[in-house]
Amino acid sequence: MSKKDYYELLGLNKSSSEDEVKKAYKKLAKQYHPDVNKTPEAERMFKDISEANEVLSDQNKRARYDKYGHAGVDPQASGGFGGGFDGFSGGFGDISDIFEAFMGGGSRKSSRQNGPQKGSDLRKDIELDFKEAIFGVEKDISITHLENCDSCKGNGAEKGTKIINCATCGGVGQVQQTQRSFFGSFSSITTCPKCNGEGKFPEKPCTPCNGRGRLTKDKKVKVKIPSGIYSGAKIRMPNEGDMGSRGGGAGDLYIFIHVKDDANNVFERRDNDIYVEAQLPYYLVALGGEAKVPTLDGETKIEIPTGTPTGKVFTVKGEGVPLLGTDGRKRGDLHIIVNISVPQKLSEQERKLLQELAELNKDNDKHKVKEHNEGIIGAIKSFFVHEDK
Repeated sequence: MSKKDYYELLGLNKSSSEDEVKKAYKKLAKQYHPDVNKTPEAERMFKDISEANEVLSDQNKRARYDKYGHAGVDPQASGGFGGGFDGFSGGFGDISDIFEAFMGGGSRKSSRQNGPQKGSDLRKDIELDFKEAIFGVEKDISITHLENCDSCKGNGAEKGTKIINCATCGGVGQVQQTQRSFFGSFSSITTCPKCNGEGKFPEKPCTPCNGRGRLTKDKKVKVKIPSGIYSGAKIRMPNEGDMGSRGGGAGDLYIFIHVKDDANNVFERRDNDIYVEAQLPYYLVALGGEAKVPTLDGETKIEIPTGTPTGKVFTVKGEGVPLLGTDGRKRGDLHIIVNISVPQKLSEQERKLLQELAELNKDNDKHKVKEHNEGIIGAIKSFFVHEDK
């Protein structure tokens, strides 16, 4: 069976650049690699495009292929040029090509990992009462994190002993392993099993920390919660996380905030505004007057106009939640929702007054009704005010 044209296999032409060859190969390698594509044709196709890439990515082989075709690079052809598929270096030309194709860009050698490593960040969730979040508070919280060992100061060596290089990896923290397969030899770099990637280790490990250089310790941390904070907010506390290794700095501690609802179900928070329902007696909303309503800071008085309907909303500016980061200098608003309170039980005197009011409303003399209504409602109001006292 005759071989397919290498340019055609990669979807290229003779004028394609080296970069275009490389990009085309990477794209097809991802599509047909046997570990990814399990179709019967995938392995054969992968072998063909790898062979095409090996030839077209090498200037000398490509020149021979352009001049003589497959015979120019076939080791079985007369005068053999050497370097058939089984003789390819690693089976894919530069082995880094296949790593780049599947790993998002790799190289033959991994960077050393035995330098200073910053410690891990930590998370702590705390719950705040409704008004603690609104007005701010200081909290003492307990955390558990890694700190440098006091005995060895973090280097893991017993006092008076040395830190020595690892003989297995030569102090680099990594070892190279080579495996052969159908496609050639693959080299991989792994963490040294002797020193666990450190590149060196204590001649005699520190007893308190067993040579790790760090110990788990409990600690009390004071956290200042700013006024106006909300559920889902987080506070960063630098260098309160785990201590790093090999001289690396500490990570950070993040405080995640959760705020409870108002325990008395009086206030509802919406961003920086507060909503409260005011239970007002029916005679007050009918006649109008002054009413006391609850606020975050205590009570305030508002004027209720005559005939105020249920559901009416009054707004008091600057009586809401402090804006975060303003130290209470700016605040949202307080919204008061009127809810008319109707008594479930009536005394004989209340019932008599209300029945008289109902009868008067049937009178056709509007002027007379108005005068009588005001008199009766005034009596009702006086009665309830007396009862309140």
